[in-house]
Amino acid sequence: MNDRSKSRRSRPWLRPAGTAAVTGIAVLVAACSGGGSATSAGPLTLQSLTAQALSYAKCMRSHGITDFPDPTVQDNAHGKGVGFSMPSGVDPHSVKFQSASKTCQKQTGFGHISAAQLQQGMNAMLKYAECMRSHGITNFPDPFENSHQIGFNTSGTGIDQNSPRFKAANKTCQPFLPGGGP
Repeated sequence: MNDRSKSRRSRPWLRPAGTAAVTGIAVLVAACSGGGSATSAGPLTLQSLTAQALSYAKCMRSHGITDFPDPTVQDNAHGKGVGFSMPSGVDPHSVKFQSASKTCQKQTGFGHISAAQLQQGMNAMLKYAECMRSHGITNFPDPFENSHQIGFNTSGTGIDQNSPRFKAANKTCQPFLPGGGP
């Protein structure tokens, strides 16, 4: 199975509107929010993001992508976010899908993030990373930003996210995460 066929079936957790997976911790970061949506007026919460994603899904179906799924919410100790698990018959690279997506992003605000929101998310996540390091996870990485996605890549760091030390540090540092963490 090639990477393109994988992306047709599953869309990883959306931090803004991308599809790249983050190894390690997925974090909600002013994701999929921005201009044109009444729901994006205040700070983004998991509840408002979920509502926005549901509106986006309904819009996609009304614009001919009839198999477009409802969003799936991730809200646990490792992170939070909203994503879609695409059925095999939905081609996110098709002209029809792209056209519907563009229209629905404008109507719902889902998939848009402003430069200010991106910077705010990066600042918050940098504080989280510094907090994790100051609480004994010395090799915790700084966040990355790539195509309007923000996350942490803990692959190859040797960090055990199930260790008592990690869990204690994470609990202490969660308030620094965008939206206050999970």
